Amino acid sequence: MNKEWERLLLAHAEVVFKYLIKIGATKEDAEDVVQEAIIKTIECLSTIRHDNLRAWLFKVALNRYYTLYNKQKRATLIGDNEIEKLKIALDDAEQHYLQKEQHAKINEALQGLQPAFQQLLLMKYDMELSYKEIAAILAVSESHVKTYLQRARKAFKKQWEMLEDGQPF
Repeated sequence: MNKEWERLLLAHAEVVFKYLIKIGATKEDAEDVVQEAIIKTIECLSTIRHDNLRAWLFKVALNRYYTLYNKQKRATLIGDNEIEKLKIALDDAEQHYLQKEQHAKINEALQGLQPAFQQLLLMKYDMELSYKEIAAILAVSESHVKTYLQRARKAFKKQWEMLEDGQPF
């Protein structure tokens, strides 16, 4: 394996690790899953296209995590304490402070969504994956990702508005 592949693999592995933590994996589970995904990726390196390395690593890691997750019978993919805030572009310090105050509301609105929508929103806005990368990870078409992301955004907006109005979900 050349240095460029090694550098890319480690950079992508770090992103995968952070994503696993965000969806509820313990640090130890995330480390194990990423390590296994790296080994599998190295074993299959000759069959992986350079531009598909990130998606391949995500796919292997997520499949391994879900296998582990099902064995441990966790209640949800994203627990109350594990959710990190979605990245929101903010121009000034006042808006940044407002974002921190609204963190709890964002978490609550996310919890009101189905897990598939939570996952899509986190992949797109927190992990900053492209439509193509998300499609490769989930083994669906880019148009499918775009459609379901639009639905997820609408569902999130509805949950947010209900929360703002003080209505129960």
